[in-house]
Amino acid sequence: MGTEGPDVHVLLQDLDGDRVVWWRESFGDHPAQTEIELRVPAHRGVVWIARHWITDRARDSGVAEHLQLDIALLTSELVGNVLVHGCGGELEVRYRETSGRVTVEVSDTEPSPPVLRDTGPLTVGGQGLRLVDLLAASWGHRERPGTPGKTVWFAIEP
Repeated sequence: MGTEGPDVHVLLQDLDGDRVVWWRESFGDHPAQTEIELRVPAHRGVVWIARHWITDRARDSGVAEHLQLDIALLTSELVGNVLVHGCGGELEVRYRETSGRVTVEVSDTEPSPPVLRDTGPLTVGGQGLRLVDLLAASWGHRERPGTPGKTVWFAIEP
């Protein structure tokens, strides 16, 4: 690896049955970093795909098993929010691990920011961001520069 930037490797895998989706891995010099991206259409089966894909990435990066479970749960919540509140199209899931800190980002084309709802114990639904707020070391959202939509992210630390 040179000092000019990370090496990038593009890998292809057919996760949708009829179309090829892709991700990329980047390995930086200092600190050691893995960054992987998955793009899939926003449809009903994508929560399962994203949950299993992110769990595999975390396991491959050597993340502790109990943290893999949190990462899978929170990724499922964010991807589920895209399906419930988004406007269709494609969504992106990014996994980044740097020195033990894992950051997961979910991007979609819906510009409205996520809302942490004030819900009670008997409220049906609306608890996903509460789980993110409870289990993640930090989380937030930002606009996607140059393209419509937003990115919602969370970070897990050992």
